[in-house]
Amino acid sequence: MRQLEIVQIGLGHVGRAVAQIVLEERKRWLEEDGLDVRYRAVSDTSGALVGEELLPRALRLKEDGGRLSELGTEPIEGVLRSEPAPDTTRVVVDVAVHGGTFDLDLIGIQNGSYLVLSNKGPLSGSTEQYGKLVRMIPDRLWHEATVGAGMPLISTIGGLMETGDEVIEIQASPSGTLGFVMSAVEEGKSFSEAVKEAVALHYAEPDPRDDLSGLDVARKAIILARMMGRTIEPEEIPYQSLVPKSLEDVPQDEFMQRLPEADDEFAARLLAMEEHHMLRYLARIPQEGPVTVGLQDTPVESPFGPISGPENVFDIRTRRYSDVTLTIRGPGAGPERTASGVVWDILDIAKTLGDDGKEG
Repeated sequence: MRQLEIVQIGLGHVGRAVAQIVLEERKRWLEEDGLDVRYRAVSDTSGALVGEELLPRALRLKEDGGRLSELGTEPIEGVLRSEPAPDTTRVVVDVAVHGGTFDLDLIGIQNGSYLVLSNKGPLSGSTEQYGKLVRMIPDRLWHEATVGAGMPLISTIGGLMETGDEVIEIQASPSGTLGFVMSAVEEGKSFSEAVKEAVALHYAEPDPRDDLSGLDVARKAIILARMMGRTIEPEEIPYQSLVPKSLEDVPQDEFMQRLPEADDEFAARLLAMEEHHMLRYLARIPQEGPVTVGLQDTPVESPFGPISGPENVFDIRTRRYSDVTLTIRGPGAGPERTASGVVWDILDIAKTLGDDGKEG
């Protein structure tokens, strides 16, 4: 029997979806695969809740907007420094919405844990931070869900490179939120209506400026560029924001109320497009030269023209796929889809372990 214990950082939409999948599926994993998965702790910004017995209640509390401290918490740092249960492998699962968890992840891996990320912050910070993380745990880091939600993108690129292929360029529409907004506007909705619908469907963050600013796409571009072997700093990637300057710093409620102020400007952008072109928010990541992130007029016949809803599209040109590119397309937004990518990584870690719970 292989035994895994999870210490999870973050209990937002994705974090709750991960916990629900684990709770629903672990009996089957135990019966069919001899894999015993348990939670050691979950945490939010108020602290860590240790033990599984309060987890269902914690999920309901977070769904209602509460904080784990209402149930009694302790510092997450202490949990990460503690020893796992005997004969058990610990997996730190970082599904926090925002960055700022690098030091916590570092504590976990210094204590021998595996690390699974959907949080893009730890891999998209400074080169120094990235190097420290990757050098320390090259074989204990899984991050399929950082780009492309639950799509098999990171593993595909990694597999190509492990076989000796060379990635020449990646062009991508890597934001399910922005893909949804663009296609909704094409169908006749106003910009503000499309954004509000994306929030209601949990495609966008509760404050959609996190997506509309372009920072999320820039972080994904950094992760992909580094996978390609590029040394790149975050400040080297300028990104275009779709948030009007007058609304950048207002409270979230006011932003949502005043969002229709942006409708006319966005409608004008659509009218200015060439015939048979679509407006898409794209990232271009070449092997050399500047990485670009922003709105582009895109031909209808390109891989990005047919985007519908929260789709992600990644068009990958490699030395072996040079005459015909490798295109990966699929839904790239939604808590359950991202959570599937996280759980996929957890199960993949289990496959690397022998029956004694140690690396095989």
